[in-house]
Amino acid sequence: MDDLTTAHLQSAIDDGGTGNAEVVRTLEARLCALLDAPYALCVASGTTALICALHAVGVRRGDRVGVSALGPSMTGLAVAATGAQPVFIDCRPGTFGLSPDALSPAAAGPLKAVIPVPMWGYWDESPQLLADLRRRGTAVIVDAAQAPFLRTGPRSLAESADVICLSLHGRKPVKAGEGGACLTRAPELAERVLAMRNFGQRTRFTGTRLDPTGPYGGQPGANYKINALGAAWALAQTEDPDGLRARYASMRLRARAVLGRTGIAWREAPQGGDVIEHGGYGLVALCADAEAAARMADRLTDQKIEVDTVRYSYAPMHHSPCFAPRHTSTPAAEELTATAVACRLEAFPALGG
Repeated sequence: MDDLTTAHLQSAIDDGGTGNAEVVRTLEARLCALLDAPYALCVASGTTALICALHAVGVRRGDRVGVSALGPSMTGLAVAATGAQPVFIDCRPGTFGLSPDALSPAAAGPLKAVIPVPMWGYWDESPQLLADLRRRGTAVIVDAAQAPFLRTGPRSLAESADVICLSLHGRKPVKAGEGGACLTRAPELAERVLAMRNFGQRTRFTGTRLDPTGPYGGQPGANYKINALGAAWALAQTEDPDGLRARYASMRLRARAVLGRTGIAWREAPQGGDVIEHGGYGLVALCADAEAAARMADRLTDQKIEVDTVRYSYAPMHHSPCFAPRHTSTPAAEELTATAVACRLEAFPALGG
């Protein structure tokens, strides 16, 4: 353990190790800079971040929330945990982006919120579609658990969404063991997230940040705070954000080379024209058909490379047992998941040239 990490951990311990420790506030400031958002609130996990974000934008029991069918079951489970109903939205053919046709008012019906998911760091959402959703009163929450480095332009990702949710899980690029964060440009949403995280406490703006103040129970809330020791570990990783980005860019080059040596034809999953920087989590190869994808996965597994799409039996979210009874048709998502081979970038760095 390096001296910097030790210092942050000691600071967290000195403050009692709670989610109100100074290292948490410092980490929140770092995350604000990373995603160009004025407010960041650290919470206990990425799933908790989604639950807090859903509550902040007004989702309540019985509401309908559109969720990318290509997202992980954890995203839909966060919706279900609020008492809302997940509505699984198909993708555009061959991309992780949401289908405008599937999101039309006639097809999707009234939605309180929509959750795009940049799986493995790939973002291919239409800025106009997101703007239209928000104009119709449908909140946009981005589940960026696998995309902490994602940057878009000319408008930043934070300008295209009401809330961005991060995961700081130990398998993600910025790690707290368990942890997450909600980022937003709207102070009223930040206040609601903080109250939800801090037993319903009201907030006070102290010039550069929001602080919990007043009695508990001023509004609905629970203890969703991050543990300060995990936050200290994540904080040490963000001391050199450019170095962290460079490390993942290097892994990405290595991953592309390894996939190229499998001998299986593939193309990388597409990204939107407004993407400035890939989200950083993984690499997705789209093969010609399911048979080719299975051969590539086998060859990677033979090299001791963990293949995410094999490990999790990747399929549209509504295939998960807890959602399976619902009748849902997402043909484009079915086709993409059958031909996709995806790996975390961290599966590759130890391999030789």
